[in-house]
Amino acid sequence: MFKRLAAVGLAIGILLTVSIYAQKSTEVFIPIGESPGLSGKYSVIGEIRSFDCANQILTIRGEDGEHRARVTDKTKIWLDSSEIKKTNVEGSTADCQAGRRCEIKYVYDGANRTEDAEWIKIRVSESGD
Repeated sequence: MFKRLAAVGLAIGILLTVSIYAQKSTEVFIPIGESPGLSGKYSVIGEIRSFDCANQILTIRGEDGEHRARVTDKTKIWLDSSEIKKTNVEGSTADCQAGRRCEIKYVYDGANRTEDAEWIKIRVSESGD
């Protein structure tokens, strides 16, 4: 009986691990606000207010106020082109322009949110905004 429970537990653990890695590898293709289990829970959606190049700090205005995120060497930046029916692509800090809608997924240390951004998605349109 114990061996069966252990095998079931192991199988569930493997499936959860695989699904986590699958989401990370496909996150670039998911539009702003549509990341299952992440959007609005572990991320913040809002309008870019400013980007401080010297300190690598992005400030956005979300529904519940202003939020800051530190862009690190590990932060992924993607351009969300889903509204104009184009493929999402990799972006850079140069794309962190005031007025653009974005979603920031923060890095967590256990249950505590850090100020570091794991990834940032920035919406782009036909006009480039």
